[in-house]
Amino acid sequence: MRSSDERPLCRLEDIPDGRARGFLPVNRDDRVFVVRRGDRIRAYVNSCPHNWRPLDYAQDQFLSADGREIVCYAHGAHFSIDSGACIAGVCIGASLIPVPARVDNGMILIPLELPHTPE
Repeated sequence: MRSSDERPLCRLEDIPDGRARGFLPVNRDDRVFVVRRGDRIRAYVNSCPHNWRPLDYAQDQFLSADGREIVCYAHGAHFSIDSGACIAGVCIGASLIPVPARVDNGMILIPLELPHTPE
């Protein structure tokens, strides 16, 4: 059941298994992206901690070619899908900003109020 401080983002099935998808566009950039692994999801603010710019180079292109890591295509940084921690590149030791997300009855829900970048 959805609480009053959550909003639906999409259905789980709207994100292909093993892929990522951006949401909540502002101008040409998505504010949030979600990575799906089976029934598990991870959501993050679409902003690289190196200089707080969007990670994707094209719509919904957040993952490495093998789909195992999140990649900042501007800076080459790689991030763990599960933790958001930078594991290679210019911002080792930093992390993506997680967005609390959950699946309820096949619907992905996120908070109405999103975390902000420190910029």
